[in-house]
Amino acid sequence: MRDVLKLGLVLMVICAVSGGLLAYVHGVTSEIIDERKAQEVADAMRVVLPAAESFEKLSDDELASIKADPKFVDVDEVYEGAHDGSLVGIVAKVQSPGYGGKISLLVGMDPDLTVTGLQVLGHSETPGLGANIAKPEFISEFIGRGGSHPLAVDKDGGEISAISGATISSRGMGKGVNLVRDLVNALGIAGGVGR
Repeated sequence: MRDVLKLGLVLMVICAVSGGLLAYVHGVTSEIIDERKAQEVADAMRVVLPAAESFEKLSDDELASIKADPKFVDVDEVYEGAHDGSLVGIVAKVQSPGYGGKISLLVGMDPDLTVTGLQVLGHSETPGLGANIAKPEFISEFIGRGGSHPLAVDKDGGEISAISGATISSRGMGKGVNLVRDLVNALGIAGGVGR
C-alpha cells in the first residue's frame, strides 16, 4: 500500500512539473507565434494589394450593418488599403465553399472592382485536383479581372479556366472573389468613391 501511494505521489509531481513547463513554454512562445502570424498577414496584404502602403482594419462596428446581411456571413476581416492617404482598395479575408470544405482566401480589390491579388490561406481540397487552386497558374486567372460583372468559370460561361476535375473548387474561388466584389459595392467604395 505504501509503495502505491509513493508511486502515485511521484507520478503526480512529474505530471505537475510537466504541466507547469508546458504552460510556461506556451506562454513564452504564444506571443512570438501571434507576432509571426500578424507579420504573415501583413506581408500577404502587401502582395494582394500592392498599391497600398498602409492598411487599416475595419472594426466590427463599421461592418455591423453589412454583416447583418446573410450574404456576408463568410467575411472574416476587412482592411482598407491606402496610399498617400487615399483609398486604393480593400483586402478581405473570406471563406468560400469548396469541394472538401471551406476555402480561406485573402482577396485584394481596387475600387474599380478589379482583382489586384489573391492568396489561398487554407483549404481541404483533394490533393492533386482541387488543391491546385493554390497554384500560381490558377490564381493568375483572377488577377486583373473583375469589373461590373461577377467572375465565373468557363463551364458556367465565364472567363476563368476551371481546373480539370476540380470544377467545384474552381467555382469556390470565383464565389470568394465575387463575395469581395459585392462587399466593395456594399461598403460604397466601388467606382473610386470613398466611404
